[in-house]
Amino acid sequence: MRHPLPMAFLASMLSCGLAWAQAAGQPATAPNTPQEQPREIQQALPPEPMQRVLQSVVTVQSRSDAQANTSRTLGQRREGSGVVIGPDLVLTIGYLLLEAESVDLIDHQGRRIPGQVRAVDNLSGLGLIRALVPLRLEAVPLGDSDTLPTPGKLWTLGQNETEPTALELVSRKVFAGSWEYLLETPLITVPAVNNWSGSGLFDPEGRLVGIGSLLVQDVYGDQVPLPGNLFVPVNLLKGPLPDLLRSGKRTGPATPWLGITSQPLPSGGLGVLRVSPGSPAAVAGIQMGDTLLALQGQTLQDLPDFYRRLRSLGPAGGRLTLTVRSEGQNREVELVSTDRAAALKRPSGI
Repeated sequence: MRHPLPMAFLASMLSCGLAWAQAAGQPATAPNTPQEQPREIQQALPPEPMQRVLQSVVTVQSRSDAQANTSRTLGQRREGSGVVIGPDLVLTIGYLLLEAESVDLIDHQGRRIPGQVRAVDNLSGLGLIRALVPLRLEAVPLGDSDTLPTPGKLWTLGQNETEPTALELVSRKVFAGSWEYLLETPLITVPAVNNWSGSGLFDPEGRLVGIGSLLVQDVYGDQVPLPGNLFVPVNLLKGPLPDLLRSGKRTGPATPWLGITSQPLPSGGLGVLRVSPGSPAAVAGIQMGDTLLALQGQTLQDLPDFYRRLRSLGPAGGRLTLTVRSEGQNREVELVSTDRAAALKRPSGI
């Protein structure tokens, strides 16, 4: 009999649901409403960067094929924000664009502008859109997300908002998503805001330093339930940006992917919450309710440990062995990793 995973499953679904609520067809039109006020950060941006920031944020609306794999989890229609970073170029969060057939941009004046997905970078989680009609909007410069002080003052702005919301950067702790996603130094801020999906995070000079990804429940990692938001640092984009614009993907070998959504268990190991259809894990017979115990014979400590060691084995296409407990029995499962992009329908335009 498979071990029960009700609490792990519910916790994971709550986290994913919060991160994807706006993406899964629920328009994020409400202004940011801070849930908790941090200390003394409620001052406005200077006038010049304020004006540039206000006109740079656009609404992103996308639609995917109803049969696409990600439509089952993210919804067929998704909505969030994006930020203009170059001539007719918008940066947003990648999950809004996965397997998208069409994309529209809506600027601060209400103009609806057709767009085309230029790239979805699965490693960073960021996405790029090229407007098909001139945006005529001033681009915001990219800041340096690596040198931001912690704690430090920042501002966020999402779609349909008339002024930025002041935030405090409180943590750069590692984040490991249950869906094989790892950020070593994310930007984690308080207070929590509700318009995070693709929203911009700006430094005091109005430079873009992060893109909103999700809501986190434990910003300090000490099990104290203090909610906040996670932003993807823009420095993750700077290196691969020329390749992403040219070919829609990074050059070089792809990161290995198995198609396993999992979560640490109090009893040890990683409980499998979901297996992507057609993925290496599905082909190998791994199922929801199984427990991952070891990779290449070495015990798995947690999600960051799993992802780091998986990537250390080499690029996608390599063979590996997982020790899996299934229905009370341990077994060795051989898999061949793949590139996650190969399991997804390419967005229209790439």
